[in-house]
Amino acid sequence: MQVASVHLDDLEWAAWPPDQVAQRGTAQWKELLGSASGCQNDMTMGVVRLRKGESLEPHHHAQPETYFTLSGRGTVTIDGVVHAVEPGRMLFIPGNAQHQINNVDYEDLTILYAFAVSDFSKVQYHF
Repeated sequence: MQVASVHLDDLEWAAWPPDQVAQRGTAQWKELLGSASGCQNDMTMGVVRLRKGESLEPHHHAQPETYFTLSGRGTVTIDGVVHAVEPGRMLFIPGNAQHQINNVDYEDLTILYAFAVSDFSKVQYHF
């Protein structure tokens, strides 16, 4: 068994390449657990950040995913149903469900996400 310990502040924010922002959105993320973390296991986990007015555009992937809101307020739309999110709110997103995140507040919206896959590159986003 491999143990991982990482602090969010020790990681740099990643983002889509500039030529993909219009299609994918302006979300930034930090991978806490998974292939990029150096800890090989059966999970991938990270934090996504959206600033005021930013979004992660509608997409889907085969793997189910969980969202747990850490800070801020916004909306997550799953298969056409809008869910308000605030700190402490968890959402389960079934595999292949179309979903999108929007920050509708002045504060950064940060959401902890998790997949039951060992490597984030196995999650193929379809926009």
